[in-house]
Amino acid sequence: MKVLIGGGKKYLVKDTNMEYHTVDGVIAKKDLKKNGASQSSKGVKFTVLEAGFVDLWEQIKRGPQIVLPKDIGLIVIKTGVGRDSRVVDAGGGSGSLSGYLAHLCKEVTCYEKEKSLISVLEHNKRLLGLKNLKIKQGDIYSGIKEINLDLITLDLARPWEVLEHAEKALKLGGYLAAYLPNIVQVKLLVDALKGSGIRLLEVEELIERKWRVEGQVVRPEYDMLGHTGFLVFCRKLK
Repeated sequence: MKVLIGGGKKYLVKDTNMEYHTVDGVIAKKDLKKNGASQSSKGVKFTVLEAGFVDLWEQIKRGPQIVLPKDIGLIVIKTGVGRDSRVVDAGGGSGSLSGYLAHLCKEVTCYEKEKSLISVLEHNKRLLGLKNLKIKQGDIYSGIKEINLDLITLDLARPWEVLEHAEKALKLGGYLAAYLPNIVQVKLLVDALKGSGIRLLEVEELIERKWRVEGQVVRPEYDMLGHTGFLVFCRKLK
């Protein structure tokens, strides 16, 4: 697949065997076969590139509210997962988080209870080309079959009900990260951790503010991405 960038817009081109129509004109088929500069039928300049992971991720089919890049990035940094990591992501939704984790990790299993979302997850798995992502229709409250995990991520209403299963599934030193929309859920999870082998590390919330830098205009954008969710980071220490 290719990406067209120009006219202040970005387009994902899935079929390069035909010309591509945009609001800024038509891109010829021959221009889609090579990377580099192109020009539409209306004279608008474009750049043609191979589609990277981020370009594809931006086009995933969405169901419920997704975990956003700012929160995904913090999960990756705080848990240190990488090419040798084995992960379980529960409450998969549209696969935003599990897809990014599979892009970075050795193996990711995504638990999703809702049957209606499995087709969305499978579609996004194919779009992102993630052969190491296993999608499992199942209720993680009933148990986790995977063991010796480096990370478990929970985007669930009652993550405290998963702690007993998570403690068995995580390897010593493995991480648990919960994504929660309200502080009451955070308090219930933190209280439930007491007495378990999984210890609280920290609770964080990220707020994202973009800036406009154009000519003499250097200021914050008026719209700010505020609260999306709290992130509770824990680690199995015994």
